[in-house]
Amino acid sequence: MSIRILCLSAFCWCMGAQAHAQQISFSSLNDVWQYAEKNNISIISAQSSQAIADKTMKQSYGNLFPTITANGSFTDNIRIQPTLIPANLFNQEAPAGTFIEATFGRRYIYNTNFTAQFNILNTEDWFAIASAKYSHEVARLAVNKTIREVYEQTAGAYYNYLLLEEVTRLSEQNILIADTILTNASQKFTEGQVSEVSVNSAQINHEKAQKTWQIAVQNRQIALNTLKSLLGLSVNDSLSLSEVLSSSLPEPLTIQSSYHPEVELARSQVLLAKTTWQAAKASFAPKLSVVYQWNNQISGDNFWQFTNTNSLPQEYWGLRLSIPILAGASRIYQIQKSRIDWQYKEKYYEDSQKQADIQDDNLRLSFANAYDALKKSETILELYHQNDQHANRQLAEGTISLDDRLRTFSDYLSGQNEYLESLSNYLVQYYRVQIRNKAL
Repeated sequence: MSIRILCLSAFCWCMGAQAHAQQISFSSLNDVWQYAEKNNISIISAQSSQAIADKTMKQSYGNLFPTITANGSFTDNIRIQPTLIPANLFNQEAPAGTFIEATFGRRYIYNTNFTAQFNILNTEDWFAIASAKYSHEVARLAVNKTIREVYEQTAGAYYNYLLLEEVTRLSEQNILIADTILTNASQKFTEGQVSEVSVNSAQINHEKAQKTWQIAVQNRQIALNTLKSLLGLSVNDSLSLSEVLSSSLPEPLTIQSSYHPEVELARSQVLLAKTTWQAAKASFAPKLSVVYQWNNQISGDNFWQFTNTNSLPQEYWGLRLSIPILAGASRIYQIQKSRIDWQYKEKYYEDSQKQADIQDDNLRLSFANAYDALKKSETILELYHQNDQHANRQLAEGTISLDDRLRTFSDYLSGQNEYLESLSNYLVQYYRVQIRNKAL
């Protein structure tokens, strides 16, 4: 009975695990990007920081509202300390230097207090609002920058998987070719027409083709797991990509956008640093506030009974001027540090503009070169493929030697490697142009 229960529990656990696993498929890179925007942890983190910056900005506006405080207290004077009073104050005939003990006050004291303060002039509050605004803008641009970084990471994993699909497809073809060559070589060796060296070479090519296929399959799974990690999926989730490079090779693109989140981010950081410097200087400015206060004290001899009590109210308003004169040298050094940071951020912003233009120009050149190289590699690979097929027919007809056949196959493999390298380079430049043109 216990074994049945154990098996049933294991079955239920497996079914539950499968029920929680997701099954997701994508047909294009844009589908991957849309999913990543909602589920990538780096983007979620940046968006959380933006939300916090938004609340901080609203909080800074709250400092402009008046400060209002209401207080209440209760005191039980269990023992009131007596006071010594000169005796002749009540009796002119009392000798000098004599005193009478007298007790003043009542046992139960109830205090209420209401205080309000409104800052008429406080430059630090206004600079705090400006800093919060720029911090919010920095956080917003940081989200855009993070999205582009995730775009590049996911695109790299996506096209790496598709490229390994292409490697797998070519490897499967190579295995069939190598198997045909090996069969032919073994037959000729049996007939005494070729040496053992030629047969071993054919066997080596066959083993290499199988090894390449196996490595491609394993690396393809690694690329898929990398993409899962970037999309916030678990290892048990099913992820499939339906796009095939050999049938849908991306077309050439041109750079159409002039927007650089890095440059805009650097610009906002300049404004934030300048505001921080101005706020540091504002710490020496005077502060003017309106103050209002109302107090009332009720005293009596019976607990929580307000008959036969005394009420002592007080009310006033006024202006309070605070002028910082000396509070050490920390504020002076803070101003100097803020100014240095502001000057650096300005230079960094200017440099980022120059770097952005250079990067765009390099991207145009790299993309054009990668596209031309890919087209040439495709033509070369097709010629290698034709030579390989022709050599295979000649070997079957006995018009070329086995060594010549192996040499032709080796050239075909070299052509495949050159094609895959050109394809990989083109895909990298292609998705970078896509990201460059992506509107955020």
